[in-house]
Amino acid sequence: MIDTGQRPKQVDLKVLSEGCDLLVVRAVPASLDTDGLVLMLQTLYDIGSDRYRVLLTKVPPPPEPEGPQLRAGLIAQGVPLFTVDIPRLKAFEKAAAAGVPVSEVDDPRAMRAWEAYQTAGKELFTHV
Repeated sequence: MIDTGQRPKQVDLKVLSEGCDLLVVRAVPASLDTDGLVLMLQTLYDIGSDRYRVLLTKVPPPPEPEGPQLRAGLIAQGVPLFTVDIPRLKAFEKAAAAGVPVSEVDDPRAMRAWEAYQTAGKELFTHV
C-alpha cells in the first residue's frame, strides 16, 4: 500500500510495482491529496504499470460530494478502483490513539469502519 502524499521517485515506484502482485494506492478525496494522486497515476502510466488499484480513504459522509466526485472522475479515466470506500470516522482516530485495531474500539461506528477494511481485503485477495 502506498500513500499518494509520499510520491516516490519514478525509479522507486517502478521497483515497487514490479515487486508486488498489486500496488494499493491510497487516495483521500481532498484537493491537495487529489493533486498528488494525479501525479502518482501519471507516473504509473509512464512506467507502464497496470498492477495497481486505488483505494479511496477518509471519504466524507453524504451530503459532502468529494468522495463520489473523485470516484466518478477516476472511473471516467479508466483508473482501477476498489469497490468499497473507507469512510472518514472518528473510530479510526480513537483506534490510533489507543494503539488497537478499529474493531476493538468502543465506538458505535467501529464495526462499520472494520467492515469497510474487511471488504477491501476480500477484494484484494480475489484480485491476486
